[in-house]
Amino acid sequence: MISRRTFLQSVSGLAATTTAVSLKSKMAHARPQSSIPDLNSLSIEEKVGQMVIARFEDWPLMEKYARQGIISGMTPSLRDKSLSEAALFLNHFQSISKYPLLFGWGGQHPGATQVRSEQLMRLGATRSKELCYRAAKIEAKESRALGIHLANMPYLDVNTNPDNPIINLRSLGDRPELVTELGIELCRGTLDGRAASVPAHFPGHGATSSDSHIDIPVVDRTLSELEEVDLKPFAEVIRLGLARLVMTNHCYYPALEPERKIPATISRKIITGILRQKLGFQGVIISDSLTMRAIKDHYGIEEAAIETVVAGHDLILQDYNSEPKITIDALVRAVRQGRIPAGQIDESVRRVWELKAWLGLFADRTVEVPALEQRIATENNQALARRIAQEGVTVLENKGLPLGKWDGQRVMVISNGSRGTIDEDLEWQHSPANHFFNRRMLHRLPEARPITLSTDFTKEELERTAEAARESDTIVFGLFTRVRAYDEDSIRIDKRYGELIRAIASSGKRVVFCNFGNPWVVGELPKAAICLCTFSDAEDSIEAAAQVLFGELTAKGKLPIKISSDYPFGFGL
Repeated sequence: MISRRTFLQSVSGLAATTTAVSLKSKMAHARPQSSIPDLNSLSIEEKVGQMVIARFEDWPLMEKYARQGIISGMTPSLRDKSLSEAALFLNHFQSISKYPLLFGWGGQHPGATQVRSEQLMRLGATRSKELCYRAAKIEAKESRALGIHLANMPYLDVNTNPDNPIINLRSLGDRPELVTELGIELCRGTLDGRAASVPAHFPGHGATSSDSHIDIPVVDRTLSELEEVDLKPFAEVIRLGLARLVMTNHCYYPALEPERKIPATISRKIITGILRQKLGFQGVIISDSLTMRAIKDHYGIEEAAIETVVAGHDLILQDYNSEPKITIDALVRAVRQGRIPAGQIDESVRRVWELKAWLGLFADRTVEVPALEQRIATENNQALARRIAQEGVTVLENKGLPLGKWDGQRVMVISNGSRGTIDEDLEWQHSPANHFFNRRMLHRLPEARPITLSTDFTKEELERTAEAARESDTIVFGLFTRVRAYDEDSIRIDKRYGELIRAIASSGKRVVFCNFGNPWVVGELPKAAICLCTFSDAEDSIEAAAQVLFGELTAKGKLPIKISSDYPFGFGL
């Protein structure tokens, strides 16, 4: 397999001998298919291929399949590329593909404005329909400028379970009314930015206590509870015509499938019966990743794809650990054997092509590379991201703000270790943010002493930290947690860090919490003199927290969830 970097170098080499504008012109001229083809002219393999989003990153192989017209799109990781490299990469594939390709995901590309659509709870805390609309529109327009079509928003999961390890900050909140109201604006902004909105994860993943990347979570709600809570946001955006696609999930719903313990992904009762027929959704139904163990481990690569299409999906996110031909061949066999009606395949391809036509891909597939820097991460866009961060800061305790007035106080800043990772399924890059937090604190309080704990939390470092804390009057704790696929403990404060916090708090020191992740963790810790939540570890949110701490900014955020009786829904000082 050729690596992304090696393949990219061969593609980017084109730019050394021709300008980006002329390259785009050559690509456009080379397109084999620029108008909507006759569906009857397609082979069965091409038809089922139009239902597969390929995720296997063997680029020469993907070139072959694109030329043959047997994949519908891709979700390539672009994080190691510059803006121009990413655009040239996508343009290259569009230029050689027999049919236009769909690319995802919005917001997950180099240089994007950090509206953090994977941390929607920050927007939920602002309560602002305007900010939701504008954030979604920015992400959509920047994504389209780069050549990406499928938005990374909105998640319409109502996160009612504080122990949910995979939704959490990805949700707008724990009330269906709030999720619906703001979710509508996210969809509207995405569509007005000319990207395809992808509400997820139908019929709702917010009540689960486990990660569907690992196994099949159970949503043990009654039918009336599902209708009043989980289904409500989806039903409303569908009613308003604001969903171009709907993404489903791999959870089991006993109230909807009482006879078989199967994930919603392969339930025709849920996908066709509820989403297509009862809610009247006429757009493209797309599955969540078929790499996730909840479905792959139980059904295998081939059967999972077949069952997903039988249930009523139009697009599937192919297993990224196997080449797509395995999936395509399995679907072709299923059609020929009569397991999947040929007419159903035709209907799905029509929906997919209607989506591609709405996106303008049959008219113009590629993007203008020279215009990228003027369209992505502009000052106006970055100013909006800063405003979202600022208006999302929510103060839960205020006994002593601002920090700067504590003349003569010896201050220590402690934060938990935060390892850098790339989440393969969610395609999030996570770089340690606590060092930026330390810098912003020291910028305002140069005499403060920062300590960043390792992810190992060794006995020796904890003892040294506790000893150093005895020489300080005020301890500012940075609390860093985040959602990570396949790591259900990532949303929790490590037990050893919690014990350190409790020991220092019980010693009578003034304690400050700056919580940059899961808001529910503060309900498990002793009360602090000052406690604030940002719902994000984005640099803008860390800076906004420092601004609030030092009196440069007045917090406006309101809790979009209930943490405890002390911190109810809507609370914010």
